[in-house]
Amino acid sequence: MKKQTLMVAVIGALVAGAMVGGTTIALAQADVIKQRQDNRKETAATMRSIKGVIDAKGDVKAVVASAAKLKQLELAFDKLFPAGSDKGETKALPAVWSDMAGFQAASKNADAAYDKLAAAAGSGDLAAVTAAFGDTGKACGACHDKFRAKAN
Repeated sequence: MKKQTLMVAVIGALVAGAMVGGTTIALAQADVIKQRQDNRKETAATMRSIKGVIDAKGDVKAVVASAAKLKQLELAFDKLFPAGSDKGETKALPAVWSDMAGFQAASKNADAAYDKLAAAAGSGDLAAVTAAFGDTGKACGACHDKFRAKAN
């Protein structure tokens, strides 16, 4: 009888552990999805601030810091797609995981665009910043076209 009770207790502990482990994985996936979303919200806000400087014909040298922030956000972003994080409230398309090399290449293209934006901003030339900002938008859009679901 004691062996049976012990066996039931062990099985119960294993089942409970598996349930908690599954919940932990689900929470971790939700966390990484939220981190991705927060990263992109911060990226969008930074892009809007740059657009504001351009539209106001302001001091484009201030864009250097914004371009550096975009670069920092991008470097973190492509690491926020671990296997299994495709489930949940995400707009990431399955292509992110099935074509990770392509996704990382698109991220590198955006990263290079941020470098060009920073260089243009450092020159103080509004026309150069405007052109580099347009190229940055195209690099971001290219990734959205292939790897992100369209907004409703």
